[in-house]
Amino acid sequence: MLEDKSNSRQVTKSFHENLIQRLGPYEGRVLEALGHDFFYLVDHLSADLYEKHPKDAPLLDLNESEFPWELQVFTNQFLRECAQSKGELTKFCSGLRKKLEDTEFRKKFWKILDAAYQQHFYVTDSEKHFLV
Repeated sequence: MLEDKSNSRQVTKSFHENLIQRLGPYEGRVLEALGHDFFYLVDHLSADLYEKHPKDAPLLDLNESEFPWELQVFTNQFLRECAQSKGELTKFCSGLRKKLEDTEFRKKFWKILDAAYQQHFYVTDSEKHFLV
């Protein structure tokens, strides 16, 4: 029987699932206070980054299972830094999710996110290999 390769692709756990696995069920669930939009943005933005930078894992000395988690952690940190304060994070993420529907805003946002990605994941070898 032939294997259906479309289903054999590694499924990445959501950021919330990863937190529950790493922190434990109680601590992970407490973070639900961050809001649905926060977790939605972390999952979708990190998945988009993974699609844009699929060959960066070896340059960063990460394996294929570590790289999606590191992207989720980076996206989490990025969103938290963008918000004015911890108290504003839920409101910020809700507004950002709506604003990302606008094509012009999305282009500007991705320029900022890509620059932050390059800065965060910069390694000396990336100059030689052009971290893409």
